Amino acid sequence: MNSSGGMTLRHNDRHALPARWPVLAPLALLGIALLLRVFDIFVLRLDERIGEIILSKALGFALVVAYVWWVGERVSAIGLHARRLGSALAIGAVLTAAAFVVAVIVQVLTFEPGAALTIRAVDPKTGLAGGGAFAVLLIAGNVVNSFMEEGLFRGIMLTHFLRRWRFGAANLLQAGLFAAWHLVWPLKAYLSGDASLGGVLAQTGTLLLGTFVAGLVYGYLFWRTGSLWAPFIAHFLNNTTLNLVQVQSASGELQPAMVMSVVVVVALALLAFAVGRIAKRLRLPHLQAWGAEVG
Repeated sequence: MNSSGGMTLRHNDRHALPARWPVLAPLALLGIALLLRVFDIFVLRLDERIGEIILSKALGFALVVAYVWWVGERVSAIGLHARRLGSALAIGAVLTAAAFVVAVIVQVLTFEPGAALTIRAVDPKTGLAGGGAFAVLLIAGNVVNSFMEEGLFRGIMLTHFLRRWRFGAANLLQAGLFAAWHLVWPLKAYLSGDASLGGVLAQTGTLLLGTFVAGLVYGYLFWRTGSLWAPFIAHFLNNTTLNLVQVQSASGELQPAMVMSVVVVVALALLAFAVGRIAKRLRLPHLQAWGAEVG
């Protein structure tokens, strides 16, 4: 076989990889991304130094793009295309805004006397707070993070899993992996001594449930709009609002907006039922498995 034939064969093998290993391929990518994440959090500790693990987020998204390129596809294969872009962005944005309106109302009703909502840049994972420059850093981190996590868990995982399973099973699996992805934070809290075992277990349960439900909603948004832009904007707005909208006690101390965080997830899940009707009215296509033509 000549050298050009060898190159063609290797290219064809790469192109067929998602069909041959629709589960193993995305899990391998997850493993690499997780190693980058662990190194960033536990070795470089960029979250403590600058308030953002932006390096592993950027490298994680680069990993997603590199995989798409390596198998001979474009980023449109993971839903980053311009088809019905405005509709997809509007659905994701309106859904998230409506969820936060409900959450803010509930949070206000549960305020202690003298407490109020305030705008301040805070990373709830580390407790770091800052001014305008820190807010810009958090927002930039949320842009990169949303691209990375949506590209990996929904763009690659969900489209690959759909080659083997129906949407329900595929969505449950990617959402479960998305929830497990966030366990590094309670683990770090326990290892660093910032929380007791009981506190870590409580945090783990809340975190797993919240991120699992959010993963289901983001997966559904992708599946029902056929565009990754819908879950991207929802994910970005969710994280950014939780970074910037805080509860301040009468004494001026910032309080954990736990009620608002929980209500947002519940409201997202309930409001997502309206997405199907809206997408149908707008004639948006359902997400297809990797390699299938978009209808």
